[in-house]
Amino acid sequence: MRRSIAVGGLLTVLLPTSLALAEIEIRSPGAPPSKVAEDGTLIEPWGSVGLRIVEPKGAKVAEQRAEEAPMPVAVTRTKAGPVALTQSAYRAPVWPSGVDVLEAELVNMGSEPAQTALELVVPETMQIGETTGTVQGQPALLLPDNLEAIREAREWGYVDGVSALPGWARPSAPCDPAYKNISAGMGGVPIRYRFRVAPGSKRTVMLGFCESHHPGAGLRPLLVQVEGVEDRSVDPIAAWGRHVPGAMRFDAVDADANGRLEVTVAPHPQARDHNPILNVLWIFTPGARIDEAKLIAGALNEQAERYIDVGGKNDQSLYKPGNLRFALNLQPAERREFLFLMRSPGCRYLPDMSHGLWGRESLRKAAADVWRDRWDEPTVAKGTGGQPK
Repeated sequence: MRRSIAVGGLLTVLLPTSLALAEIEIRSPGAPPSKVAEDGTLIEPWGSVGLRIVEPKGAKVAEQRAEEAPMPVAVTRTKAGPVALTQSAYRAPVWPSGVDVLEAELVNMGSEPAQTALELVVPETMQIGETTGTVQGQPALLLPDNLEAIREAREWGYVDGVSALPGWARPSAPCDPAYKNISAGMGGVPIRYRFRVAPGSKRTVMLGFCESHHPGAGLRPLLVQVEGVEDRSVDPIAAWGRHVPGAMRFDAVDADANGRLEVTVAPHPQARDHNPILNVLWIFTPGARIDEAKLIAGALNEQAERYIDVGGKNDQSLYKPGNLRFALNLQPAERREFLFLMRSPGCRYLPDMSHGLWGRESLRKAAADVWRDRWDEPTVAKGTGGQPK
C-alpha cells in the first residue's frame, strides 16, 4: 500500500522503497494515460522524450515521486555536481485535444557560476524545427520559447514542424506534379522556409497553390510574407478556383542582410481554417522573366535556382534530425524554468501558444480543475497493485 501526506496544500504520494524509480502514469479522467520512466522520460505512443543533464558529467536521479495536486504529477529530480534538474510531468486537458506538460527547473546550488548543458533526447523519427517537433507529419512536441538549441542549418529548408500531405490536392488542369502535394501548418503553424543567399541579395520567388478541400472562397485565405516585399493576402479559390493551380510572384530581397531569405505562408487573421497550405516553391534569379503558364505546367523547373515540391520528395527541413543540445551559464542560486508540451495519447494536435493563453499557471489550473471533486476516480502509480489511496 502507499501512504499520503499533505504538504502545503498538496497531496504527495510516497511510494514504498521497493517501488521507487518505477514508471508513473499521468492522465486526465476518462483519457488514456501516458507514462513517465524512472529517469523522467515521457513515454508516448509516438515515441519517448527525455531531458537530461550532460554537463557537468555524472548526472544521477536523486529522487522520483508521484504526487496528486490534485492531478497526477510525476516529479523526477536529477543532480550533476552543483546543478539540479527537477522535472514535473502531468496532463493538461486543453483545447483542441489535450497535452502532456513537462515543467523543467534547472538550479545552480553551488557558490560559484556553473556552466551546464542539457540534452533533449527525441525519437529518431522526429523532425524538429525551431519551435515544433513532428512525427510522421503530425505535431508532437512544442519547445520552450526561452531556450535556444545549438544547431547547424542546411542551405535551405522549412523551419518548423509542418505536415507533409502527398496527393492531397486534385488539380483539375494539366500542371506540374508538385501541385498534387502540400505541406500544411496544422494547428496554425506558419509554413516558413529559409534560403542561404549572399547578404542583401535579391531573388524572384514564385509560390504555387491549389486548394482542394474547401468548397468555396473565404474559408482559407492565406497571409504570404516574403522578405523585402509587402505582405500579401491570397485566397486560392477566389483567385483561381477550386482544384485550379495558380502562382504568385514576389521580387524578394534579403532586407536584413543576414544571408538568409525568408518566405512564409501563414494563416490569415480572418480565416476560419487556420491551417495554411503551400504546394510549390521556386527561386529564380533577380528580375527573371516568368511565363506563368509554363511555370505551372512544370516547364521552368530546371531554370530555377531552387524548385521545391512542397510536401513531396525533394522537400527538406532546415535542420537535420537528432537530439537537441542546450548550453547555459548559471550564477550561484540561479534558477531557470522551461516548459515542454507533448501530444498525449489519442490527440492529433498541440495547442496554439502564439495567443499567450497558455503558460505554467493556466496549464496547471486546467489540469487540476478536471480532477477537483473527482476523488472517486483515484490515481494509481504503476506497481502499487492497483490499490487506491
